[in-house]
Amino acid sequence: MGKFCKTWRYNLITSANTAEMLKRTTSLYREVVAYYLQVFQSHQEILDARNWLRQAEILTHGTAGNPNPRYDDFDARFPRLPSGFRRSAIAEAHGLALSWRSNYRKWQNRKEKHTQRNTRRMVCGKPELRFMERPPLYPSESKSWPVYYRTEFRLLDKHHLLLKVFTGNSYAYRKVALASPLQIPTDCKLESPTLIYKKHGFEIHVPVLQAPVRNLRKASVLAQEASLKICAVDQGVGNHAACTIQDIEGRVNASLFLSGARDNHLRKQLLEQVVRLQKKTMTIPEGESFARDLWRKIRNLDDDIAHQVSRRIVDFAKEHNARVIVFEHLSNFRPIKGTRSKRTNQKLSYWLRSRIFKFARYKALQEGIIVVRVNPKDTSRRCPYCGFLEIARYTPDRDNGTKLARCENCKTHGVNADWLATVNIGRKFWEKHKSPA
Repeated sequence: MGKFCKTWRYNLITSANTAEMLKRTTSLYREVVAYYLQVFQSHQEILDARNWLRQAEILTHGTAGNPNPRYDDFDARFPRLPSGFRRSAIAEAHGLALSWRSNYRKWQNRKEKHTQRNTRRMVCGKPELRFMERPPLYPSESKSWPVYYRTEFRLLDKHHLLLKVFTGNSYAYRKVALASPLQIPTDCKLESPTLIYKKHGFEIHVPVLQAPVRNLRKASVLAQEASLKICAVDQGVGNHAACTIQDIEGRVNASLFLSGARDNHLRKQLLEQVVRLQKKTMTIPEGESFARDLWRKIRNLDDDIAHQVSRRIVDFAKEHNARVIVFEHLSNFRPIKGTRSKRTNQKLSYWLRSRIFKFARYKALQEGIIVVRVNPKDTSRRCPYCGFLEIARYTPDRDNGTKLARCENCKTHGVNADWLATVNIGRKFWEKHKSPA
């Protein structure tokens, strides 16, 4: 098994003078990131190079072996910049440039498909459709936070750190206190912390590289154990997840339903604010400064939802001694155009299925639980008791919107449709991994 990281967050206790220096350091760091964004924009050929960091330094930083860098104004703008800050900023700019290039290529593919579609329309005598989507803008600035490499910070004890800061004229270490003691297990390694400012003050986010969990066996091996329990998860749009604990006989021992109604409502409110801005300005506000906060809130909301849902799934599995969590393989799911309402399609477009699976996988690894996926075909349509397809779904109570399932073949009715899907997911796991007796 590979290693994995977990981030610990600590509030910092600083004096007013030190807090001001930390703000200056953050501002300076962002200026360096913006500078290297311009460098990568002019030299996109080095984005894929193995030694991209070294090449970016050769272009900008003068040394005894590189006395005449191509961009000789960097050392003049940022004199005596610590090497850790410089390399951290290069890495941040490199990641942002790669992200932009990836998004730009996706935009080009969408534009090419639109052109091909117009060609087919013209053959049929239909008018052309305008391609309204704008290309993603290359980032000219960054709102990133300083990442402290090993050379720029020191761990004094459980309660104190030394952080290198920009004083206004030079760089010096300043002592900061942690609001709670730093707790790092003996088998873990401290990685590069990130300085972040929030309304209540500065925080330090410390990634901890944890040792891999040993002796985790494959699902096909675990499935041969008579005592194995699994946690089957059905992801939906209305409910984030429905989970059931099942044994080797397919019996359901416990259930958990995680509603998504409140989160979908919060996201809808934020998206409506974006729409109102669009109507005011008659432009797409995503790339504009006045809408960045809204889109950032939406992204942060989605991340928070995925983390909370994945944590509850893993805790539920751990509580009932399940050693395998089973998801459906929904990565390639695409709704059929015209088959659903606009509101449903909006929910589907923000469905967090992949993110929840990804977060649950590493969280489960920390608990010694493995995560697998099965084919989703017919899990929501087949009756697990008689195998009849096309079971009917209905909503008996419009107030709560709970979907129930009814099988016309075996007359089973009144069963929660998501619960029934988890039973099918569990059976698919046993069919795939359990050897015949």
